[in-house]
Amino acid sequence: MRFNELKCKVLTVSRKKQPVDFTYRLGSTTLTHVEKEKDLGVTMTGNLSWDSHIHEITAKANKLLGLLKRTCPFLTDVSVRRTLYLSLVKSNLCYACEVWSPYICSQKTKIERVQRRATRWILKARKGDSSCNERLVDLNLLPLCYDREIKDLMFFYKALY
Repeated sequence: MRFNELKCKVLTVSRKKQPVDFTYRLGSTTLTHVEKEKDLGVTMTGNLSWDSHIHEITAKANKLLGLLKRTCPFLTDVSVRRTLYLSLVKSNLCYACEVWSPYICSQKTKIERVQRRATRWILKARKGDSSCNERLVDLNLLPLCYDREIKDLMFFYKALY
């Protein structure tokens, strides 16, 4: 099997301030060093910070939510709006979260904001009408942080047994 040298890159993963820099070659081609690389939908950085990945997924989820708001303004059925949210927006926010699950409060808040906006859209609620927790109970949804914890536990259980 032959590798395409132009598609191969080097990502050095280290928490050191000045990691050791090697020159890698594939055949006669020197491979390029990158700061971040997206593989299987997850953006990895050299210092294992998930900021860029979380920024990308929240931006994509906000775009999808905006698309739903623009294309379905007269959709009144709450169950259909909920299904659209779960299949299009939440699936993007929770994809491979066992790998990148955030532990910094600002990252968690950034992700939860998308769900808050989505629950307001699903129930056609205005700001201040009801709390986010009340809307989640009405829609029979869990906060995304709980979803990630459940997925982490399921992954851990499957890894052990």
